[in-house]
Formats: sequence, C-alpha cells, structure tokens
Amino acid sequence: MTSSRTSRALLGVLGVTILLVAWQILGATQTLGRTLPSLTEVLAVFGERGEILWRAATATGARALVGGLVGLAIGLVLAALTAWWPRTSRTVVRSAVLINAIPIVAIGPVLMSLDGREYIPEIFAALSVLFSTVITATAGFRAASEGSRDLLRVFRTSRWKRFLHLDLPASVPTLADALRLAVPAAMLGALLGEWFGADRGLGVVMVSSMRNIQYPQLWAAALIAVLMSLVAYSLAGLLERFASARFGRTGDTSAEVPHLGRAASIITSIAIPAALVVAWQLWIVLADVPLIVAPPPGDVAVALFTDPGEYLVAAAVTVGLALGGVATGALLGILLAIIVSLAQWLAALLSPLALLIPTVPIVVFIPIVGSFFGYGVATVFVSCVLMAFFPIYVLALSGLQTRPAGSNDLFTVYRTGRFRRLAYLALPASVPSLALALRLAAANAILIAISAEWLMGQGGLGRLLSEKRVVLDTAGSWAAVVVAIVVSIIVYIGAERTETALVRRWRS
Repeated sequence: MTSSRTSRALLGVLGVTILLVAWQILGATQTLGRTLPSLTEVLAVFGERGEILWRAATATGARALVGGLVGLAIGLVLAALTAWWPRTSRTVVRSAVLINAIPIVAIGPVLMSLDGREYIPEIFAALSVLFSTVITATAGFRAASEGSRDLLRVFRTSRWKRFLHLDLPASVPTLADALRLAVPAAMLGALLGEWFGADRGLGVVMVSSMRNIQYPQLWAAALIAVLMSLVAYSLAGLLERFASARFGRTGDTSAEVPHLGRAASIITSIAIPAALVVAWQLWIVLADVPLIVAPPPGDVAVALFTDPGEYLVAAAVTVGLALGGVATGALLGILLAIIVSLAQWLAALLSPLALLIPTVPIVVFIPIVGSFFGYGVATVFVSCVLMAFFPIYVLALSGLQTRPAGSNDLFTVYRTGRFRRLAYLALPASVPSLALALRLAAANAILIAISAEWLMGQGGLGRLLSEKRVVLDTAGSWAAVVVAIVVSIIVYIGAERTETALVRRWRS
C-alpha cells in the first residue's frame, strides 16, 4: 500500500513537471504566438508587481468567500425546504432556474446605478453559487431509498426525525459535491463582478491586461485565481471523500418529485414570472427609476415585437454555440472521468491536470482563450466547452465511483475484468450523476456564452446586449435579456426532461 501511494505521488510530480516544462518551451519558442508567455516571464511579473497582485488576490478571495458562503447557505436552505415539503420541489427549482437564467452581465449595469455597488462582486458570487447548490442539494435530499422511507413511515416517524436521520445523512456526499461546484462558481462570480467598476481585484487586473496587451500580467492574474480555487477545491474534495466514506453513496436514484397536479403546475409556472414582472413595474414606479437605468415592461415588449427577427437570429447563434460547447465538453469530461477511474497509472500522471481543470473559474480563461482564438465566436465556443466540462467531469467521476451495495464484491467473485466492470457496473451506476451534470451544464453554458459574447463583442445575444447598451437603447438591451431568459429556461427544461428519461431508463 505504501509503495502504491509512493508511485502515485511520483507520477503526480512527473505530471506537474511535464506540464511546467511544456509551458516554458511553448512560451519561450512562441510556438503558439505572443499570447502564451513563458513560465519564467509570468513568474517575473510576481517579482515586479507582487504587491499589486497580492492586494488584488486578497480582494477577490474575500469577495468570493463571502458571496459564495451566502449563496451556498441560501441554496441549502431552499433545498432543505424541498425535503420537508416535497411538493415545493418544482417551485423552488423553477425559481432557481428563472434567477439563474438572467444573464449576470445584464445585472451589473443595474446594480451600478443603485446603492451598494461596491458589493456587486459578492452578489454575483452568491448568484453564481445559488443555482448549482439548489439543483445538487435538492437531488441529494432525495437520495435516500424508497425502502428506507417506507420503513420510517410504517413506524410513523415524525418529519423532523425523517429529515435528521434519513434525508440529511443520505445527502451529505451530494452536499459535498455542491461545495466543490461552488468553489469555482464563487470565484467566477467575483471576477465577473469586478468587471463592473471595482477599484481593485484580479478581475480588474485581467481586463486591464487584456486591453493593454500585457499577456504575462494577464497569465499571472489568471494563475493566482486558479491557485486560489485549487486550494479551496482540494479542501472540498477531501471533505467529499470523507463524506462518501462515512455516509456512503448507495447508487440509488433520487426519489421521484411529487407532482403538483396539472392545474397547480400551470398556475405556478405563470405566477412566478408574472410576480417578477409586477415587481419590476412597481420598482420602476415607486423608486422613480430613470429610463437609462431600466425601462418599464411595456417598453421592452414594444422593442421586442418591433423587430423580433433580430432577437431570434441572435438567440439561434447563442444556442448553437452553447449546445455545441456542451456536447463537446460532455464528451471530454466523460472521457477524462473514465480514464481517471480506469487506468491507475495514467490517473496518477494526469492527476495534476484532472485536479487543475475543474478548479478553473471559466471567466479566467475567456480573455486568455480570446488571445489564442481571436476575439470572436471561436472563443465563445471554447468557453462553453470549458464550462460544460467542469460539472460533467466532477459528477461523472463521482458517479463512476458510485456502486450499489455488494456489487463490487459480486463482480470480483466472478473475476470480471476492469472494462466489463466499467461497461456493466460503473457506467450504468453513473447515469443519474451524468444526467444531473448535463442539466447543470446546459443551463450554465447559455449564460457563459452570453458573457463571452458580451466581452468579445461577437456572437448572438451577448453581442446584441452590448451593442444596445452602447447606443443607450435600454429597452432593446432589456429585450435581449428577456429573450436570453426564455432561451435559458427552454434549454433547461429540455435538459431536465432528458435527465428524467435517462433516469427512468436506468431504473427499468
């Protein structure tokens, strides 16, 4: 056992060495152009501007921590409500989907006009964490088997005891997954928030470096953000391992969500967006909001129906880039998860890369990807690939390690090879986790596509949103936001129904 651990550690060190040497050679020879500086050039920036980078990292880290914890706490509370009152699950999830569907780059200009604009990074971090936490934790609180639930019902156990002794313990491994997903999400939100007028932070340094073509400084700031996420992600990973070992992952699928009934479901679907529109109109009237900040709903409707073709074409471009990125990212994430779970020596060699990639807040790479692929739609596509890769890899790897009780022993008794064990045990057992990952990735890819389009000034809805704001067409820019929300919800519903079909097929 000690020899095996030593070998894995040595292979991991070798993997890090290969990665750093490749970086140095490619940068020094400018094989990929000036946009990839050598490792020594990036390290030199720390010596020249170390104090500036330290202050920026401290500011970003504090904002990500505060906002991430707030979003995580709110998400866990909302998910816990669904465990107590299962019929609220769909309402809670739909509300989270609707909030998540609002392009985060569209919220920034509104928040900048209000009091407390200095808290925009924390707000963005909380919003970025909220969605994945609600979705993942809600599934976790339903992870206990129906047999266990029936047993407690027979003994007429109180709702509080069912939650405390069944739902909560069964959800702990999944809650640890939610914490791991929250780490880069919080950093992503904080960095995006810093793009909207923060006085300092890594996001400010990155945008300034991109605009002034200071590639070594851009990479230095990105490296710091990644390392910060890496440390927090590693701690969350240790917690997930402990939770899985202590509470176990049974491999059972989540309990079915109770239906509200057709009438109640329709009413809920209409009431939530209607309430938001009413609140929007009341805010405009009562707070006397200037038109330049936010238009009334009526003006947005007029802008939308005046030229619907413009918005539909932009939406088609964004959806195409996002879904193409999801498909590619899903393939890469699943393949890497299979490799890591199957080939021990290769898993050890790739462990630094496998650990590094999921910790990267994708917004860190948007300016860097742009420097490689140009500031156009190729960068938007690659950003969507990277965004999809993260949750799919994390949850796919967790799913591949999930086995029904006693199944491993049974396959061992029959001396089943690793590939047959993968095909007939690991992959089928990972279906619920993979389906959940695809649902998360599909919704988030739309938002990342819009953010990248907004920053690059190319593509679909994000480009349209940016152009409308530049010419002070506030109603037109908000119309683009409305279309983005509708598109995000439609994509999420499609992914949700796909997940339901996959899980039902797995059960049968």
